[in-house]
Amino acid sequence: MWLRNVLLAGFLLVASNAQAQSLCVFSLVGAHGELWEFMTDYRLAAARQGAHFDLRVFTDERVAGEDLKAGMCDGLLMSGIKARQFVPFSGSIDSIGGLHSYDALQALITLTAHPQLAASMRNGAWETAGVMPLGAAYLFLKDRRITSVDKIAGKRIAVFDNDRAQMLMSEYMGLRPVLSDVTNFSSKFNNGVVDIIAAPAVAYLPLELYRGVGSHGLVVKMPAAQLTMQLVLRREHFDESFMQWSRQFFLENFDLAMRVVEAAEDDILFFYPPPDRDRERYIQLMNDARRYLISKNVYDEDMMRWLKKVRCKVSPERAECGNGSPW
Repeated sequence: MWLRNVLLAGFLLVASNAQAQSLCVFSLVGAHGELWEFMTDYRLAAARQGAHFDLRVFTDERVAGEDLKAGMCDGLLMSGIKARQFVPFSGSIDSIGGLHSYDALQALITLTAHPQLAASMRNGAWETAGVMPLGAAYLFLKDRRITSVDKIAGKRIAVFDNDRAQMLMSEYMGLRPVLSDVTNFSSKFNNGVVDIIAAPAVAYLPLELYRGVGSHGLVVKMPAAQLTMQLVLRREHFDESFMQWSRQFFLENFDLAMRVVEAAEDDILFFYPPPDRDRERYIQLMNDARRYLISKNVYDEDMMRWLKKVRCKVSPERAECGNGSPW
C-alpha cells in the first residue's frame, strides 16, 4: 500500500510540473527589481486562474526572443519594440510620436484590454496578454547645443540593429545611425561613440546614462515615443478567458508601474523641454517620421488609427484633430 501511495504521489508531482508553462522575462537588471517583483505577483495571480508558470529571466532580449520562437518559452515579457514582430497591432503602440502623454497611454492600454479589441491582439500563434508602461523615450544628448531640430541633422544616434523602424527613422531625420543593441547602446553613448540615444528614464541610473550626459549635455523633456513592456503568449496554451484576465491584470497595475517611471524621471539631471520656438517643429518632425514609417509598412495601420483617436480624445485642441487624416 505504501509503495502504491509513493508512486501515486510521484505521478501527481510529475503531472503537476508538466502543466507548468515557461514564462520568460526580459529584464536588464536580472531577477530583482520592480519588474521582476511584478512578474512574480503576476505568476501567483495567474495560478489562481489555473495557469501555472515557471519564470525565467533574460538580460539579453535577442536571446529571449529566439527562445520564444523556438518553443523554449511559452510566453515572453519584452519591449513593445520587440513585440511588434509577434503582434504588429500592439507592438505599434511604441511608434515615434504616437502618444504624447501618460494620460493618452493609459487610455490606449484601457482600450487594448477591452474584449472588443481581443481579436486585434492576436497574430497567428501569438497573442498580447498585457501591456504596461515603461516610460516615455527621451532624447539624451551629449551636447546641449544640438537641441534644435536644425542642429540634430548629421549627428550620430545609436539604433538597435534588429529594429527597422529606428534605422528608417534616423535616415529620414538626417541622423547618422550607429548599429547597437540593448547591451551596448548605453556604453556607446557614455563613451562618446554616439551623440544621441533615445531611452526611458528607468535606464538613467542602472545604465549610468548620466555619465554620457555629463555637465554639457541634457535630456530633452519631450516624449519621442511611449515605450511599453508587453507580455506575448503562445495562443495554443491559453484560453480566451485567461488572455482577457491577463490584459485586465496589467491594466489594473498601470498606476503601480507609473510610480516607478515617475520616480525614475525625478532622478534625471539636466532634464529640460526644448525651446518654445522648436517645440512645434519637434512635434511635426516626429509626426512626419511616423507617417513615413507607416508608408514603409513598419507600423500597423489599425493601431495608428486608434492612436490618433486617443490623442484627439485626450487633447482635442491638437491641430491634427481636424485634418481628416486617419492617422
